[in-house]
Amino acid sequence: MSVHAVVITAVIAAIASCSSSAQICDGLGEVIPVQRLSTKTGYFSAVKDESYWSQFKQEVWGCTAKQIWLLNRHGTRYPTGNDMGQLYDVLPGMSQRIVQNHNQGRGCLTKESLDQLSDWFPSYGIREKEQLHEMGYEEQFALGEYWRDMFPQLNNVSYDPQKFKIEFTVKNRTGQSAYHFLRGMFGDDAIGTIELPEPYSPNFILRAYKSCPRWLKEVYKNEETTYKERRLFTQGEIFQSTLHAVSSRLGFMHPLTPRELEAIYDECRYEMAWWPKQKSAWCMPFTSYDFEVMEYHQDLKYYYEDSYGTPLNSETACRTYNDLYSHFRTTISQEEAKPQGIFYFAHDKTILKVLARIGLFRPSEHLRHDNFGEMRDRVWRSSFVSPFSANIVFVLYQCGIEFKVGTFFEGQPTPLPELCTGVACRWKELQPWLHENYQTCDLSQICMMHDEL
Repeated sequence: MSVHAVVITAVIAAIASCSSSAQICDGLGEVIPVQRLSTKTGYFSAVKDESYWSQFKQEVWGCTAKQIWLLNRHGTRYPTGNDMGQLYDVLPGMSQRIVQNHNQGRGCLTKESLDQLSDWFPSYGIREKEQLHEMGYEEQFALGEYWRDMFPQLNNVSYDPQKFKIEFTVKNRTGQSAYHFLRGMFGDDAIGTIELPEPYSPNFILRAYKSCPRWLKEVYKNEETTYKERRLFTQGEIFQSTLHAVSSRLGFMHPLTPRELEAIYDECRYEMAWWPKQKSAWCMPFTSYDFEVMEYHQDLKYYYEDSYGTPLNSETACRTYNDLYSHFRTTISQEEAKPQGIFYFAHDKTILKVLARIGLFRPSEHLRHDNFGEMRDRVWRSSFVSPFSANIVFVLYQCGIEFKVGTFFEGQPTPLPELCTGVACRWKELQPWLHENYQTCDLSQICMMHDEL
């Protein structure tokens, strides 16, 4: 018998033993960790680190904000086409089987959850595919208000296309995000007069990876390498224990497939992002520990597909920083900001690559299938670094004859320990890295296929 078979046999035996007692139902009905739902975490629920405000204020005391550069992930959305197809395929029939299981005396769900599932059907259709949800409208509107109030000297003015640069990708949800962000910043009366630009593709500032053949082949479509750690984790004891436990709590006598478990988890995450004050029945078979396992399962995907797990990821973000460098350098040399606000709207893949490019939230070691226990307190987790409406903002300050750059992540001052000292970077510290990035950023070379070299 293989090692893998031995592990699975042991897991099944343990779960079967546990299922015969009330222990399998322990831990259900607890508070759903809405702040730990990977990339489907709602922005209002996401964890934000406010610990650097005091130091930051001291470092920029007496300084004047000259220019703001913002990169925003779109707000909370409806499922993608692929997600929607899987949810429609798996969940309506499963909801009925779960109710039947409980009617036959198997399972752990409460009457309230069973009532939700008894006539459950997706609340969305093909027209909503990938579109911004109403909660996404609220997130982006709130962000527009937040940055207006944070920097009134820059943003609490009438909209002028000469003062503000707006750009978003060809996906509707980023254009919708830009609209509601600007509505929050400039008001409902002004938004009708703002003419949004036409998106274009390829866009090497906001979505270079989509036009990078090497990334598409070596990373995104590389099942053997990119998704190896996640595949091994799926096959391992920790994930299989959660799969069998959830199956038992739903009253199934045979374990669900990983695909079915992921569909349950995804619907749970969507519903909690849309309605965070309610309790989705699809979340109820998971304990707090199970949510950690499922988050790590997601992290193993995004870490290698978009972040530190694969060096090429951060390389594809070099044009994004060239844009930042160009705007700030021009403002410093001319002492006048044109435009004074640069607002970009993109995707989680963009955010993750941009963060990795400057070394933000780099973990102490790579996430792997076999170090879940050691990484439970990791600094890099997708729920934190890429929730819906995730944003990274750079603000150029003039402090007498010196310039500084404040970095904000999720609206909070954030130091760049790999690039500069302090919380606000001195321009003379940050400029050499930006200049080197500018000189070495050749996407045609970076994205060239290896077999073409």
